Amino acid sequence: MGRRIAWVILYVALLGLAGTTTHAKADELTPEEKAALDRVGRWKIINFSLFAIALGYALVKYSPRFFNARSADIQKAIQDATGLKLEADFRYSEIDRKMATLAEAVAKLRAEAAIEMEREHRRVLGQTQDEIAHINHNVAAELDAFQSEGADRVKRRGAQLALSLAERRLQDRFASGEPDGLMQDFIHLVERGEN
Repeated sequence: MGRRIAWVILYVALLGLAGTTTHAKADELTPEEKAALDRVGRWKIINFSLFAIALGYALVKYSPRFFNARSADIQKAIQDATGLKLEADFRYSEIDRKMATLAEAVAKLRAEAAIEMEREHRRVLGQTQDEIAHINHNVAAELDAFQSEGADRVKRRGAQLALSLAERRLQDRFASGEPDGLMQDFIHLVERGEN
């Protein structure tokens, strides 16, 4: 096909060469001018013919390679575009498929999240109840310790007060001169302790 185009261009160039005429009319020119124009005109025709032949040869020789390479590039671009279109169609269909199942996927994720939240709620509630039981146990133990300590302090204070009261009574009795009565009280106490 490239050769045909080159031959058509060459044929048109030769027709254009044959149809060219000089600018001046033959009647207005002198014989010397006609002879000079004929000599120059022949060289122009020969020069143009050589140029047209070289151009035609170059077109015939190099244009098929150029057009074949260009055609191959176009075919490759078409194949690449077709591949890209197929890939885009595949991706589009995948997106459509995912969009169609999106509502189900969201519902499933929500259900799983609700189950997970319930499980976490139960776990945290269990831990909280364990902590509360541990705190209650510690508070009860501390209360028992405070009660025991308080009872010990009260007993000690009561014993100290009883001893100081007994000491004062003893001092009062000894001061009043009744040691016999004191001895009698001590004997009664000892007898009661034996029974």
